[in-house]
Amino acid sequence: MNSPTLAMKATIVGAGPAGLLLAHYLLARDYRVEIYDRRPDPRTIDLDQRRSFPISLQERGRSALKGIPGLEDAIASHSVFCKGTVMHSKKGDRDIPRKNEVMTVDRNQLVLTLLEQLTAKYAQPELTIRFDCVCDRIDDQQQTVGFQTAEGEDFSVRYDRLIGADGARSQVRDQLSTRYGLSSELNYVPDAYKSIFLARKKPEQGVEFAPDRIHATNLGKDCRIILAPLPGDVLHGAFIFAGPNPLATFTTKEEVLDYFETNIPTFRSVLSTEEAEALLQRPTARLLTVKCEQFHYGDRILLIGDAAHAVSPSIGQGCNSALQDIAIINRLLDRYQDDWAQAIAQFSKERVTDAHALIALSDYSFPRSKRLIPEFLLRLKLGRKLNRWFPQWFKPFVFDLVLDSDMSYSEILELSQGWINKVKRSNERLNQRLAFSNEGATD
Repeated sequence: MNSPTLAMKATIVGAGPAGLLLAHYLLARDYRVEIYDRRPDPRTIDLDQRRSFPISLQERGRSALKGIPGLEDAIASHSVFCKGTVMHSKKGDRDIPRKNEVMTVDRNQLVLTLLEQLTAKYAQPELTIRFDCVCDRIDDQQQTVGFQTAEGEDFSVRYDRLIGADGARSQVRDQLSTRYGLSSELNYVPDAYKSIFLARKKPEQGVEFAPDRIHATNLGKDCRIILAPLPGDVLHGAFIFAGPNPLATFTTKEEVLDYFETNIPTFRSVLSTEEAEALLQRPTARLLTVKCEQFHYGDRILLIGDAAHAVSPSIGQGCNSALQDIAIINRLLDRYQDDWAQAIAQFSKERVTDAHALIALSDYSFPRSKRLIPEFLLRLKLGRKLNRWFPQWFKPFVFDLVLDSDMSYSEILELSQGWINKVKRSNERLNQRLAFSNEGATD
């Protein structure tokens, strides 16, 4: 390790999974690290599950965690390992097994574990963490970044290297865009969602969902539910709708229960009256996608994770790609002996193309049209068989390439362009119908 890193301070804005994992890696490289986050310290509050969601960690994310001894095991102790997905419908259930397990964990718990592991190993002066402060200005000439606390205190700190890891609504990225001309494009994901919590089993009714499977279903037109098992026999996931909120006109929990009884009685049996009431009150969330033309500015400022490349959650790559960012940065710092000017420029060169490919893969790998679901399942099953029989000639289907390999997103997109284009055309027609329907409803 070069001696200059012993005195170099990395200032990370954002204490989510990407920012905290980067802190682990940089501290192991003998950097000093300061972390600032706009949210409260998760160790001192009751975590609001309504603002959390399950994350499935696959090869890309788990490989990055393995770079820090003991970290993956600590997270695994709060996780459930899933070996496939069950698609539920009125006509029956279809089990889609997976070659490799995925590790499902609540996002709040993932953050808390990363933070606790970090603070158990490091303390001041190597590590400083401050919560409840919003980044509101950057001066790269003076190498300062400014914050405002929840109490109104205004302060600035000097940085040697500044990393924006503050999510899709990144203040660091916004400052770089408004002050320094960084090009970025933000769009809302077409789907909206509500978090939903179901019991995994109800013994008195003889109902039990597989503990090692992700569970999914289509609920009528343009609606679906995706649920992941978490410790404590809980299924946690999202009620997703591409058009109008199907629950918007309901005023009582009985209407919610009747809706589930009519559309997916299997899930109705594990939907409690309390959760039906909560669904009425729980806010509807919309997610942003972020597309940047580069992930660095100058030789001192870097964007990572959702701040650089937020994507649709449809194939579960947001957190995995963010954690993979950190492994790539660490590899580049090794290659260039902690020369950040070279490392972050190369990071942009390598990662921007992949990030743009991931947008297409996230938007169009899984069809929203029910008409294409049977073809999706057929391609998945046939792709697995052909790959097993003739691996030198047939690659797995796009879904398996994303979830079970560390092949670059750009390579996967190139191999899967025919299917991606087909889903894209189908989704565009669906969006046009939804826009027409919503316009008519408004009038």
